[in-house]
Amino acid sequence: MKTNKSSFLLRNREPLLALAIIGPFLLWYLIINLFPLVTGFLLGFMEWNGLTASPKWVGLNNLKVFFETPSYLSSLWKQLYIGLLCLTVNVAVAFFLALLLNMPLRGRGFFRSAFYIPSITSVATTTAVLLSLLQPQGGGLNGFLETIGMNPIIWTYSPFWMTFWIVVYYTWRSVGPTAIIWLAGLQSIDPTLYEVGKIDGAGRWQLIRYVTIPGLRPIAAYIMITGIIAVMQMWDLVMLISRGGPTGATDVLAYRVYRDGLQSFNLGMAGASSLVLGVLTLLLSFVYLRIFLKGEED
Repeated sequence: MKTNKSSFLLRNREPLLALAIIGPFLLWYLIINLFPLVTGFLLGFMEWNGLTASPKWVGLNNLKVFFETPSYLSSLWKQLYIGLLCLTVNVAVAFFLALLLNMPLRGRGFFRSAFYIPSITSVATTTAVLLSLLQPQGGGLNGFLETIGMNPIIWTYSPFWMTFWIVVYYTWRSVGPTAIIWLAGLQSIDPTLYEVGKIDGAGRWQLIRYVTIPGLRPIAAYIMITGIIAVMQMWDLVMLISRGGPTGATDVLAYRVYRDGLQSFNLGMAGASSLVLGVLTLLLSFVYLRIFLKGEED
């Protein structure tokens, strides 16, 4: 019996070693990610406050309430609108930043690090600094406006400006990592393609259009897919900057999920909203991939 066991261990030494290495990670993934995912999915079909009694199965009723309630549909639209604004601005700014960082400039290493630092700072701390700048009285921005002869602005009362500052903050925090990924893609393009383009008389913008952009298509796919996932679950900076205001103008659906689940203890509607967000995220990612793959075929 011992001989058979030893023979089995010897024959399967590498698979068993691999399982021992990845086993803790898989267990961690199941506990931290998969279990909450499955639980949230099931809660979308239940009615439960998480404190008393037990979950009650209600089928599709929560989803019916979601699509019949204007405030939920409005929050879904704001998640799409503000999220896609954040994604578009971040991707565009990061791309042009990566082009600059790819040039033979002095101190490139310092600037690469400097642009990355905001992504590792505390959201709570940096949004507190932003809010202090936006204060109607004594705020840094209004103080600057007064010094140049302009009237102060009550930023927090304006839907436009609160959306604007959410986009600015998201871009400030996310542009560094995105630019680094763009930069890695730029450096993976064969330099001889640029040399051939220059020999053929192509200018800088022609090289970007016909060499750089086609060479970055796989990188662009990764950035866009991860960006869609990020903005579709964006809620913390909305909570800390605008709290969904003014008058619900920035009340994105992910923030509504937080309020339903942890403030109102309406776990059923929180689960249903999460389900809608998840399906929509998959749908947007699928549509983008279809467009990307079609472009690759062409």
